[in-house]
Amino acid sequence: MTSLQLGGYDPLDAQLDAQLDAQFGDAAIGPPQPAGRSSLRRRLAGWSASSVPVASLLLVGMAIGPHGISLLSPGVLSLLDPAMPVALAVLGALVGLSVDVRAIGWRRALAAGFVESALTTALVAAGVALLAPIVWPSTAAPLWMLASGLGLCAATSLAVPSGNPTEPRASDRRVVELGVLAPIVLGGLLLGVALQGATLAAITLVGQAAVIAVLLAGSAWLLLARASSDTEQRVFAFAAMLLVGGAADYLSLSALLSGLMAGAFWRLAGGPAEASLRRDARFVQHSLLVLVLVVAGARTDFTLTAVAVAAMYVFLRTAGKLLGGWAAAAVAGTVGKRGLGAHLLSPGVFGVALALNLFRSGVPDATTLLSIVVLGTVGAELVAEIGRPLEAKSAEAAD
Repeated sequence: MTSLQLGGYDPLDAQLDAQLDAQFGDAAIGPPQPAGRSSLRRRLAGWSASSVPVASLLLVGMAIGPHGISLLSPGVLSLLDPAMPVALAVLGALVGLSVDVRAIGWRRALAAGFVESALTTALVAAGVALLAPIVWPSTAAPLWMLASGLGLCAATSLAVPSGNPTEPRASDRRVVELGVLAPIVLGGLLLGVALQGATLAAITLVGQAAVIAVLLAGSAWLLLARASSDTEQRVFAFAAMLLVGGAADYLSLSALLSGLMAGAFWRLAGGPAEASLRRDARFVQHSLLVLVLVVAGARTDFTLTAVAVAAMYVFLRTAGKLLGGWAAAAVAGTVGKRGLGAHLLSPGVFGVALALNLFRSGVPDATTLLSIVVLGTVGAELVAEIGRPLEAKSAEAAD
């Protein structure tokens, strides 16, 4: 099965699809609904094999957070905080495990993803740096740093990567998957600059953290290669993910980047240990995605500044993705004639994950930045849903 879902096909996804078909599908009992309405409700509220209800989970977090009914009070959120770096490290590891450097055309797809991400990052960062001072006159952190962080968060379009790197999938989806690599790496460097100030010192610190992640990944791989039972393998796999995420959190650096380095090592090392690590990461995929999105939504602060900059964020991101999609199609060559289309407009989960990394690092104004990204992600998801029918109509007209 071809999908952007973590780990590919999942029996839980199949059950959810069947339930949603019964509730919202054409065979549902009840009065007929306008064309496109049922599919819109499914994409926004349903968890299928190719999508995650990002906007819905963020809105749930807002509703039950401190600014809602306070089911997730500040005290409860503080108890959940230790689990966040582990969740982010697992998401990063799944990206690393999904990269297949032996696939045909992966270099062109990587170049196309980098070009698209760079254009979106540059446009959003420049636009925010120029326009944000109107409603955000004074910032505790340098404005360029906040603008760069927002640009990197906007650059991601991946809902979740395919768990099996050898699984055949369209070239446009491969571009989307590889396009998340640059924002994760550059986001890690941005965190290093925020901590160290000097670029060279930041690169050194991030490099040391990457080496630590690879050493931990190598130790886990050796242990898993000698494990005698599935239970023992699962214990070692979870311990490795805890160590990778915990080490990054201790250094106040990017758990996503550490997880990416560990996942890339496991992918290159291969063997039964890699299969075990991928299997165990898939085992916790849904729980971690829900945790990241709901907690991010609960931490959203509805200020005038956050709402105003989020509106700019959505507009600039949409323009950047349309421009970046055209450029990526030209670079990749094998991408469909109409470019990447709706795959790029949908924001996915990694923008929110990057914002959570910045939030946990203690960067000044990180709460406002996280709120902007969460509100902007909800808005971008709505834009993507509105754009899908328009793209389908234009495709039919072109055919």
